[in-house]
Parts: sequence; C-alpha cells; structure tokens
Amino acid sequence: MPVMPANQQGVPASDEHVMRLTLFVYFLGFGIFLPYFSPFLLAQGFNPQEVGFLLAAVMASKVIGPPLLGWWVDHHNRILPALRLMTLVSIFLFSLIFILKLTHAPFGFWLVALGLFGLAWQPLLSQLDVLTLRLVAGRAEVYSSLRAWGSIGFIVSSVGLGLIINGLAPNVQSFWIAGLLMVALLGLWVLLQRLAEPAAQPAPHRALRDSTEFGSSFWQKLQNPALIGFLVMQFLVNVAHGVYYAFFSVYLAEHGYSGGAIGLLWALGVVAEIILFFVLPKFLTRYSYSRLFAIALGLMALRWALIGTQIDALGWILFAQVLHAASFGLTHAVGIAVIHQQFTGRMQSRGQSIFSGFSYGGGAAVGLMLAGLLWTHLGAQTAFLMMSLVSLGAGMMLFTCHRLVSAAHVRPTDDRIEQGV
Repeated sequence: MPVMPANQQGVPASDEHVMRLTLFVYFLGFGIFLPYFSPFLLAQGFNPQEVGFLLAAVMASKVIGPPLLGWWVDHHNRILPALRLMTLVSIFLFSLIFILKLTHAPFGFWLVALGLFGLAWQPLLSQLDVLTLRLVAGRAEVYSSLRAWGSIGFIVSSVGLGLIINGLAPNVQSFWIAGLLMVALLGLWVLLQRLAEPAAQPAPHRALRDSTEFGSSFWQKLQNPALIGFLVMQFLVNVAHGVYYAFFSVYLAEHGYSGGAIGLLWALGVVAEIILFFVLPKFLTRYSYSRLFAIALGLMALRWALIGTQIDALGWILFAQVLHAASFGLTHAVGIAVIHQQFTGRMQSRGQSIFSGFSYGGGAAVGLMLAGLLWTHLGAQTAFLMMSLVSLGAGMMLFTCHRLVSAAHVRPTDDRIEQGV
C-alpha cells in the first residue's frame, strides 16, 4: 500500500491540498455574502433600514458564537468535530431562507432565521484560521501560501457572480445568490470530512493545565486597560465599515455600475489587501505598528469620504478601493498580531474569538444597524461621511493603547496576521 508523502512535521501533503480547497470554498461563500446579500434582501421587498437590521443579526451572532466555539476547542483540544457540526447546522439554517423566500415570510421570521444562521456560520472563520495554524505548525511560508487561497476564492466569487447576474431580473439574481451560497456551504462540509485532526495545541505552562488557573489567567488578560482600549478601537474600525458592507453594491448599482464592474471593484479591494502583506515588511523596518495603524485610520476616513462624495468618478472609486488595504488589511493584520501576542497556548482560540466576537461581530452589527438608519433618513453621502467621523474616533482611541500595539513585534506575513478578507 503506497504511503502518502508528508511534510517535515508529519502532516500528510494531501491535508495541505484539502486545506487550500477548504479555505477557497469558505471564502467563495464569503465573496457572495458580502457584496451581494444586501441586494438579495432588497429584492425580497425589505427597505434599507430593514436590510441593515437583517445583516446586523448575522454579524451580532459573532459576539456569542465564536467565543463559545473557541471555549469548546480550547478545553477539548479538538477542532474538526466542532467545525463539521457548525457547518452542517449552517446548511440547515440557510435552507430556511429558501422557505422564507417562497412563502413571503414577514420581517421577524427573517430576523430570527438569519440570526441563528449567523450563530452557526460566523464562528467558522476564526476556527478555520486556528485549524490552519495547527496544520502548518508555525511554518510561516506554508501558512501564507495556504491562506492566499481564501483571498483567491473571494475574488473568484465576487467577480464571477457579478458577471453571472449582470442584467438579469432581480428574482433570477436572487436565485443565483442564494443557490451559489448554499453550494459553497455544502462544499465546505464535504471538504472538512477529508481532513484529519491536527496535533493538539500544548499548554505553554504547567499551571494552565489546571482549569481554574487557566480561566483566571484568561480573564486577567482581559482586564488590561490598554487591551480594552485596543478592542474598543477595533470595534469602532468595524462600525466604520458598516455602510460599505451593507450598501456599497447598492450605491454603485444606483449610479449605473454594472454587475461585473461591481464585482471587480470588490475584488480590487481584496487584491490590494493581498499586496499589502507582501510590502508591509519594508515599512515595518521604518515604522512601528502604532504609527502604521494611525496612518491606516487616516486613510480609512479618506476612503469613506471619497466613496460618499465621488461615486460617479471612477478614478477616485478605484483609489478608494485600493485603500481597503489600509482600512481593513492593515488594521486586521495588527489586530491578529496583538491578540496572538497577548493570548498564547491554550488561550489562543478564546483570545482570537473574543477579538473576533467583540470587535468584528459587535462592531459590524452596530455599524450595519447604523447603516440602515443613516441610509434611510440621511442619504448615502451623509452615511459615508458619518463613517469618516467614526474612523477619526477610532484614531482617538489609539492614544489609549499605542504601546500595546507597538509591542506586537511579528513578521507581517507569518502565521498570525491573516484571517479575513
């Protein structure tokens, strides 16, 4: 019987191939949800304010779901059973969307269904990152090559779906959006069955083996005022992205951009983010993370102002999308690095989950609810300009945690800083 080749850590090479496909397929779904789910909801007859609350229900679940799943993984040191179960539950709950659509169910039913779907789907992102980190066992160059397939998946689906639905009737577009997202979820579940459980994460200190000391050490970390300031700052960063995630595609379509152009503009932001991870090491030799973060926040404020006021000027919109590398890529990279440094060993999953849940889940949920309200009552331009002010507010919070941020000395392409799109 032939022996499957393995890397130096004994991980079968086939597992690395499956992990590439797993990340690719997961982000295929993400590349459908972010650009196109708000137009899907508008096509069901919901107004912008209702769409904001429905999207917020998905993101708000991130406050609860990732920490609970992270707690389970940390205490049992087994990650694949949890990922498989949550993916299966996600498939079941998303299938309810088709029933709600066919029965023209009222807003409340959609709110509950999407909230429950988010509770199962949102935790997958942080734990897929942990799974990849364990699989590569700290081999930075392998992690980067694996994780890049997630970004490729996002680009393929955001551009491809835009081209597919371009010019189609809204009801046909809805079929493609929901149908392909379901296919991505089913593909993820199939691929997770083919992966083997990676080596368990050891505790860095003997004391952490005692559950009481383990828990108290974790909560002591969270009581650090600088860390609290950092989490609040990242919370505001994600609030500031609310209008963009909820209505950027809608805003472009209202101003005459085709489906293909909308997909390409979303993809441009992801490409800019990928390029950032290759060029960031050069900047780190000259500037601290704290200074780079301040620059990122300033560019983020500029980005929303440009989108709000220059939507008909393609050149400025292209530039605004390139700034995604700063507003999301750089702020996210620093966030992963800081949390990875603060929470080590068997606290790793819960630390990343708290960061993901509070800053990305809570911040995004508040941002999406604000987006619906601002879009409905004040209009598109004012909504984006308000997000510029929120970005500047995040900059003020940097004064509370600049030392903590600057202390996160990691290489920007290693296995700690790439997680989302």
